[in-house]
Amino acid sequence: MKKIAIISPGKVTSINLAMQLEKIFGEYAEIEPYCLEDDLEFDTANTLVVLSSPQTIDKKVQSLIDEGMNYVPARRVINHRYISELLSLPKATEVLLINDRAESTYQAITQLQALGVNYIKYYPYYPGIAAYPGLDIGVTVGEPHLVPYEVKKVIDIGTRQIDITTVADIAKRLGLMDALGDRLSSQYIHEIIGLLNRINDSAKDMKIISSRLETVANCLTKAIIYIDKDGNIITGNQELYNILECSWEDVIGENIIDILPELGESYHHDRIDVIMIKGKELFVTTKVVKGSGSEDGIIYTFEKSEDIEKNEHELRRRTTKSTRSNFYTFDDIIYESSSMSRLMENVKGFADTDSTILIQGESGTGKELIAQAIHCASKRAGGPFVPVNFASMPMSLLESELFGYEEGSFTGAKKGGRRGLFEEAHGGTIFLDEIGDASLEFQCKLLRVIQERQVRRVGGLKEIPIDVRFIAATNRNLAEEIKKGNFRADLYYRLNVLPVRTLSLRERKTDILVLSNYFLKRYSVGKYNSIYEVLENDAVQVLIDYDWPGNIRQLENAVEYIISTAKNGEKIDKTRLPEYITDNQTRLGESVLKEVLGNNMIWILAKMKNSDGVGRRYLASLAKEEGLPLTEGQIRSLLNSAELLGLVEISTGRKGTVLTEKGDSILSSIVVNG
Repeated sequence: MKKIAIISPGKVTSINLAMQLEKIFGEYAEIEPYCLEDDLEFDTANTLVVLSSPQTIDKKVQSLIDEGMNYVPARRVINHRYISELLSLPKATEVLLINDRAESTYQAITQLQALGVNYIKYYPYYPGIAAYPGLDIGVTVGEPHLVPYEVKKVIDIGTRQIDITTVADIAKRLGLMDALGDRLSSQYIHEIIGLLNRINDSAKDMKIISSRLETVANCLTKAIIYIDKDGNIITGNQELYNILECSWEDVIGENIIDILPELGESYHHDRIDVIMIKGKELFVTTKVVKGSGSEDGIIYTFEKSEDIEKNEHELRRRTTKSTRSNFYTFDDIIYESSSMSRLMENVKGFADTDSTILIQGESGTGKELIAQAIHCASKRAGGPFVPVNFASMPMSLLESELFGYEEGSFTGAKKGGRRGLFEEAHGGTIFLDEIGDASLEFQCKLLRVIQERQVRRVGGLKEIPIDVRFIAATNRNLAEEIKKGNFRADLYYRLNVLPVRTLSLRERKTDILVLSNYFLKRYSVGKYNSIYEVLENDAVQVLIDYDWPGNIRQLENAVEYIISTAKNGEKIDKTRLPEYITDNQTRLGESVLKEVLGNNMIWILAKMKNSDGVGRRYLASLAKEEGLPLTEGQIRSLLNSAELLGLVEISTGRKGTVLTEKGDSILSSIVVNG
């Protein structure tokens, strides 16, 4: 049987080449692989030696040649079966071409370029090279063990194969041309056709990609035009043709100056401009594209000024509504009292969970501040914080605001519909403020959302899942409201998973001075640091002794009043404090009503005087007749506050709301006009 020996500088290469020849000559000859480090112990008289390259001829091989060894120097080519991954690389991708020697590395690069894979930028790498760029992609010719460690992606296109001419030479030397000639020819043609098919498939893919890019460009609201370095128009999109009121046949191939003289000589550098085209004001961006040779060019984008203004308005609206970043954190909650320390310790623990929280407490105790702090300390801090105030929002609009609506669901519905606040809060926290003012009908819908974490828009059919955390707050005693039939017990228990009761200033007296100093620094812009710098000792003691029915909000107003009346170097005594603080006998008289609750409360109380009971709807109709901007929801909130102060008694049913003896006594000292 005939014998073939493969000699290569490296063992891996010789084995791979032997496998190639085994497929062709295996039934006619024994094939043995050798590398230069092996002992070349074979019968040179009866063996045809195939040298992998001219560089294989060292002293040892040369001595065998001198002795008359029969050999064939192989011509080798890239194994095209494994270049499909290279064909998928983007144009101008930079790669390291890795091989065992400098000569074979450069040969591989030359052969890849000759095969048509010439749109990739190759950098040679081989053992001992002095310098090379640090790239993410490495292409190796059957030598993956030589790839530098910093390369992230390796493409192995296999050892370069012995080409068809060398194979034919081997067959001729062995006297096998009659047996193998036809097979070699058909095999070579089959492989070439396979390569052409793969290249053709790649071209089809590129055509599909080009078509998709054209579709994307035509869907843009901006007009786009691309010219070469000489100013000739290469392509554009449909919006461009719409603006120019022409077709692509009228534009492609023409010079930009002939089609759009309004641009002037702007196509040699980046710039931004505003021009008029066909009576339309357009914002034009010029971008110079640096390629190679004919790929240099310019891309123009045109945008209508009214579209820019519309987008800017929408962005401002959404940013103002949904992406506020100036939320309060736990660092903004001012206290020193031990009672507040215990409360804050519990609340900070609640921030680590995703459970629903119910915050109850008097008006002005910082319920929303605590809700925002919980949100900022939670895993949802990167999501939206969406507040909803049930007292200030009319019940007729509440459902569409919270749930959103579909197009055409009611008169005046926005085209395309609108997302509700529950959807706006997706991934974040929704704060349901004054939850005690929600109607019983709406409480039922809210319970379903909390249970199922799904919403259905007004006029819609599909359920939309939401991922939100619920924090609710109220200044009403919900347990008492349940007894009165004003609040659903099942909703209360759904909300009251993690209960928080905010503390009034009466329960944290030691924080009055701390808060006073904090507000003093803010409103005096750092001019004063201590309340003792502007108040006499007796005035400070009055602040401490006062009950502060309006809590922190009322204290803040008082400090602002003090700053406004203080004169340089002159301290204020207790007689110059706000009247509602100094008048201990009628602490809830006219001054406190105007200061804390305002004239609207006085008006409502006056309408109840000498009445057996007044309803919210009746008060709302009176307000409308007298031109007062009071909604039924606002009236409900004011009545709730008055009830907490003991001024009114709210009853369900026909009886309505009546003044208490305390409220009637206080109101009798107030002169109400109208």
